[in-house]
Amino acid sequence: MRGSAIRSNSRPRRAREAGRLAARLAVIVSLFLSASASAQEVALQLESAIELAAAAVERQFARVLPVPAASAGVSYSFDPATGNFRRDPSTYGQIYLERADPLAARRFNVSFVYQYVQLDTIEGHDAGDLRNAHPIPFEGLRAAFEIPSLDLAIRTHQFLFALTYGITDDLEASVAVPVIYSDLDAEGLARVVGVRPNGELIFLEEDLTESDDVVGIGDVLLRAKYRLAELRDLRLAAGLSLRFPSGNEEDVQGIGYFEVTPALLASTRIFQPASWARLQGYGNAGIDFDTDDVGNSDARWGFGLDWGFTDDLTASVAFLAQNQFARVAPAGTFTVPACQSDLVTCAIDESVRVGSQQLFGLTGERPDYYTLAVGGRGALWRDTVFAFASVAIPLNDGFVRMDPIPLVGFEGTF
Repeated sequence: MRGSAIRSNSRPRRAREAGRLAARLAVIVSLFLSASASAQEVALQLESAIELAAAAVERQFARVLPVPAASAGVSYSFDPATGNFRRDPSTYGQIYLERADPLAARRFNVSFVYQYVQLDTIEGHDAGDLRNAHPIPFEGLRAAFEIPSLDLAIRTHQFLFALTYGITDDLEASVAVPVIYSDLDAEGLARVVGVRPNGELIFLEEDLTESDDVVGIGDVLLRAKYRLAELRDLRLAAGLSLRFPSGNEEDVQGIGYFEVTPALLASTRIFQPASWARLQGYGNAGIDFDTDDVGNSDARWGFGLDWGFTDDLTASVAFLAQNQFARVAPAGTFTVPACQSDLVTCAIDESVRVGSQQLFGLTGERPDYYTLAVGGRGALWRDTVFAFASVAIPLNDGFVRMDPIPLVGFEGTF
């Protein structure tokens, strides 16, 4: 679908929890209304709306997660006196922002990162307590439907394995492969009330429970960085990232399309106003191009500061932003009829069927995401093995938002 973040998907559906709920609801409606043509049409409309909502959540979940930077915690520079490369006397603290300085020629860095991600809200609404404000009438039928409660739970354990290699003093490249364990659960309650042709009032209630867990490869990342300039107080570099859609979008393990991200990377020299304070600033800006639909791309930018207490221990803080260019879904996608009454009256009395409402309160507006990341990095063994940790704290709602995301990792540079 052009101009929208929602696309059709021809792959077999395996783990789309909300989609399964939609199918169950469609069956309830069809059975209750004797599978009439009107009932089938209503069921399809309902199923389509919930499937689109599920697709939006799946796509946004993987898309909005901050990705750890490829930059190693240390860098090396050539020492003319010895004719060898030596480690620069600094440990860098940033986890999500890239540094302009490359690793160094013929050096490589290997890293392992773990982060835990749990869904918190969907467009500002508690994902564990989704509901419609009013019953939904079936147009042309003496029947109505409501979902008093819907609890969507998405939890992922993400393991990222990365390798960075210094091709020259000014150029480095890296590859990152995530392995993701996804745990998806959906629980809800559906009620249907209507009048049969003989005037009989029927009430149906159905518990809706779906659960799935799966392990799979996420989207593979290839990244490169080239140093453009080394000024007195500022370093500049060009970055390029390729994101391959190897992760299953329906298991919230990938974004479902090939993404290209050119970026400008900047970092300052290290300032040391005191013996216990080494300061370095960072700034990144880039565009994530959706190669299937350029209008669905987004801008990513951020800035941060390192505070080095010693040569081997550095804390960091960063502000991360993502501004999407398009709506999550076209206007009206989640709009459904409303009743200004209880469920039974809605089914019997068509005069109370006034206005419309948004399914689960969703509008599909264009989202912005702002995140605060706090962490740091420290040496564990000599100048070779380092540990790092961070927590990413959401600062606004956006469309899909997670609880604060903890991250820990280890790296070695050789």
